[in-house]
Amino acid sequence: MARPDIPITVIGGYLGAGKTTLLNRLLREPDGRRLGVIVNDFGSIGIDAELLAATSDTGVVNLPNGCVCCSLGSDLMASLGSLCDVEFPPDQIVIEASGIADPSAAAAWGTSVGFAPGGVVVLAAADSIGRQVNDRYVSAEVRRQLAGADLIISTKLDLCTPERLQRAFDVLGEHAPGVAIVDGLAPIDLVLGLRLGSGAGPTAANTSPEHGQARYARWSWSGTTVAAGRVAGLADATCDILRLKAVLDVEGHHLEVHVVGGRMSVHEVRGLRAGSRAEAILLPDDAGNDETLTVRLTAAFDALLL
Repeated sequence: MARPDIPITVIGGYLGAGKTTLLNRLLREPDGRRLGVIVNDFGSIGIDAELLAATSDTGVVNLPNGCVCCSLGSDLMASLGSLCDVEFPPDQIVIEASGIADPSAAAAWGTSVGFAPGGVVVLAAADSIGRQVNDRYVSAEVRRQLAGADLIISTKLDLCTPERLQRAFDVLGEHAPGVAIVDGLAPIDLVLGLRLGSGAGPTAANTSPEHGQARYARWSWSGTTVAAGRVAGLADATCDILRLKAVLDVEGHHLEVHVVGGRMSVHEVRGLRAGSRAEAILLPDDAGNDETLTVRLTAAFDALLL
């Protein structure tokens, strides 16, 4: 059986935005995935020295939680090949782009044979992004990074006054219109769950200053078989959901549904157990209330049932 395409997720953002912190978190909490990680320099990641010393001839290091890692050489394709040419290839590859690089350029490899686009995640430091987008020396790189993002993670929120935080969100909204903005505590499944086609990104999430302090709520649902003609109706019900994934048992076959920031994709899958199930990650509304969303989602999925 042919190996499924491996999604490539690229993490970008200007120097000091927190890329390494996020990458270390992904390695500690891969959410059940076997990750392959490509970094510019091993020294930028908190990996024990003895693991680095055990680097194989291929340049691949085995990490905890079943992950593997290699350094980014002059040939990105060779680095990708090194990660995939192992006994147990990764389920997903994460590339940490240089702080002055355009992460969307590396993300283009996700369209290569054997790989799939896993999205561009750009980190932006709230305490400095307003200055960086107007800096005569770095503004071009910073604006290019934001423009190519499929998801933005705003960091260093604790260093900002409410007024400065509002300005940061305004700047991000201006330079990355329609892109979901979340904080550094965003669930791993959201960061690694992007499955995007060319030129399409999530719609905007809540970008108020309070959003950075928001708690993420989770919702789940299970049911039996659903009617095929009712699945399209989920688009309206999930338009402002941050992240949702579902498997729907449609009269004998299964559909896998993904929603990221309001954008829904559906494709058929085989070999799954009977029944339907769904789970979602929600952001509270401006009043800190997520009950309305959960009630609406439950009603929408119950309406699918035969």
